[in-house]
Amino acid sequence: MNKLVPKAITFDVYGTILDSHGCWLDWFRSFIERKRITSMSPQEALTRWEAIQFDYSQAQYVPFRQLKRDSFKMACKEFGFDYTDEDVESFTYQLDKCKAFPDSREAIAELRTYTKVVALTNVANEITQETFDREGIVVDRILTSQDAKAYKPKHEAFLYSQKVLGLAVDDLMHAAFGFLYDVVPATALGYRTVWINRLGIIRPADVKETYLCGDLKTLAYIIKGMAMTDAENEAKNGAK
Repeated sequence: MNKLVPKAITFDVYGTILDSHGCWLDWFRSFIERKRITSMSPQEALTRWEAIQFDYSQAQYVPFRQLKRDSFKMACKEFGFDYTDEDVESFTYQLDKCKAFPDSREAIAELRTYTKVVALTNVANEITQETFDREGIVVDRILTSQDAKAYKPKHEAFLYSQKVLGLAVDDLMHAAFGFLYDVVPATALGYRTVWINRLGIIRPADVKETYLCGDLKTLAYIIKGMAMTDAENEAKNGAK
């Protein structure tokens, strides 16, 4: 019988382990207040910018900082927002300030007692590592779009992680908040998926995740239960 606990769980990072939504919303709120913009709310600007960035990231691979600079300028042009070079650079480096969700450090540490925890993120290597170090998050490995030269939801990022880890899809599980970026492509590739729906959003696509939970603490509880079942099965098989 195959074990329930995977050999490794690959994790989306920003939105799942780190609160990128809150980080970006703070930036747009400050920008809109400072510019006295009344035509769009911070959340509306954030949502539309994310869609612009998504399309741009799938059209071609560009380095992460360039992706942020270009997509911000594209959004401002569409919105009719004036901006300065300082605004562009502030936006480009905003994610460096991202904080971990309150449950992330403890939950990741517990998960690592059962399986390997691997970051699989669209954010550049040094940003993710520096943020993890600052927030006290320890994982077994960090793999990024910078390594794969492709941004999720492109399958190349997932296939790259399989190759580096030396694991087949049956040995893996993928956990993420990002439904379109992560759950949809991982499901298509045959992963068991976990949707960490931290914001309680409505399902954005007609795809069904394997497991649904609202935070990483709950996921750690699920994996703990799987580990107990695996141990019981091993004991039963050994007694035969």
